[in-house]
Amino acid sequence: MQFDRQRLARTAMAKALQLRKRTGASLWEAVCVYDIAERLGVDVRFIDIPSMEGAYCLSGRASIIVSSLRPPGRQAFTAAHELGHHVFGHGDQYDDLVHGRQDDEHSEPNEFMADCFAGALLMPKLAIDHSFAVRAISPHNCKPEDVYAISTYLGVGYQTLISHMRYGLRMLSPSRAEDLLGHTPQLLRSRLLGRECRGNLIMADQNWTGRAIDLQVTELILLPASTSVEGRAIAVIDQTSTATMVQAIQPGIGRVVSPGGKWAAYVRVMRQEYCGLGKYRFEEEVNDDVE
Repeated sequence: MQFDRQRLARTAMAKALQLRKRTGASLWEAVCVYDIAERLGVDVRFIDIPSMEGAYCLSGRASIIVSSLRPPGRQAFTAAHELGHHVFGHGDQYDDLVHGRQDDEHSEPNEFMADCFAGALLMPKLAIDHSFAVRAISPHNCKPEDVYAISTYLGVGYQTLISHMRYGLRMLSPSRAEDLLGHTPQLLRSRLLGRECRGNLIMADQNWTGRAIDLQVTELILLPASTSVEGRAIAVIDQTSTATMVQAIQPGIGRVVSPGGKWAAYVRVMRQEYCGLGKYRFEEEVNDDVE
């Protein structure tokens, strides 16, 4: 099917930026798509269907459904994609699991538009430019670890960010994108920790602003040295002269604080592969054995 991709992409980007402003989100900071959906009165529900990426349902209260079995970055992009269907009034949608899909491979205008909307909502150019600028680095010569850190801040996958910068924003040359994609997220996580790391790892420091740090139980946060934690949901598991390693212990909300309190961020923890309404995902578990 032939359609005007540039026109649809411009429309999707404009709508995404308008939504950021409408919900009080700046154009240069990261956002939580689930929080935005809730502000719009759209329920988010996580369910464990292996063959599904996500869905948008209009029956009764508008709802976005996201597979609980996907990596966090993929879940966030899927939710933003489904939110695009809601914003553009596309009606009920069901997105099967698709591997290796890129924006410019879409043959359906509604799917293309929803993906463009998701990219612009989660990764607007101003937010990407700001993320590189505050770190005093450039997309053209930075380390893959820097791109990985920015992807965790924006809440998207490493490859997703690179693809968006390459195809959506034209910020990366084909050769530069190929070079960055030669470093897998698993390899980068292991390199950052100095040991094998199979689970998710988030990198956060004083440049993390605009949203809470969200993660699942057992996942890790790599923080600056001497960072302290508050609350039962998280705990320091390693301290070195250059970094602090924090792990998500149980569902709930905690906080990480830099030395002297110059920077702090809330940390919200959900169960692994959580199933249920998104607004309840950080509720602490009740111990029925306690009298």
